[in-house]
Amino acid sequence: MSSLSRIAYLLLISAFLAGLALPAFATEYNLGVTAGQYAKYGNFVGVGPGVESFNDYNWLRLYVVSVSGKEVTLLSTGQLKNGAAILGNGTTVVWNVETGTEDGVPSTQGPIIAANLNQGDAIPPVGTYAVNRTEARTYLGVTRSVSMLNVVISTPDYNTTLTYVYDRLSGFLLEAATETTTQAQPEPITSEFSYSIMETNIFASTPNSLIVGIPLEYIIAAFVLVLMAAIAILVLRRRTKKH
Repeated sequence: MSSLSRIAYLLLISAFLAGLALPAFATEYNLGVTAGQYAKYGNFVGVGPGVESFNDYNWLRLYVVSVSGKEVTLLSTGQLKNGAAILGNGTTVVWNVETGTEDGVPSTQGPIIAANLNQGDAIPPVGTYAVNRTEARTYLGVTRSVSMLNVVISTPDYNTTLTYVYDRLSGFLLEAATETTTQAQPEPITSEFSYSIMETNIFASTPNSLIVGIPLEYIIAAFVLVLMAAIAILVLRRRTKKH
């Protein structure tokens, strides 16, 4: 085998192996927000025992105070419809998107997750939930790639369905809905609440990807794969012309 043919052969083999390796990238848990960004929520609805108080909420705002490594400090402010401040107004919490903790304590269904998670990626804490799928949705007139979390929890005493939608590029929560049915007597009791984003500066500072739902590392690997194959074809063509 000539040197040129050998090079082309090796390039083709490498391209094939690169294709097999595409799904092997490990999940990285990185923040997608910066200080000064915020998300303001409204459209609060609560139906059923225990959640009627949600109807009194006017708005809730989460402001990114600072970012350090995997941790983000969020300032929470909010107001009831009667003008009074909501409980916890002015408090700050530190979320770690790699460990899934709030002020060091494991917590699920938080207001923020790691950026650029894909279908099947775990959402810390370890052993809890994972992204069910990614898709495109429109919020505030802007189409965004989102990471969906749909969870059904069933016990002998109650059944709960959780639906959380996170902006994929920033990791910020965009909307949430929960429905719980308790096995009470003489008949089951259902309670449900929901809310969604009503204002944010995140969309302008984190432009949406043109390729929705495809991990960046997959795009890079695919580009390398195509480039290697193209080089191999050029080498073979030059070899053929010489004969």
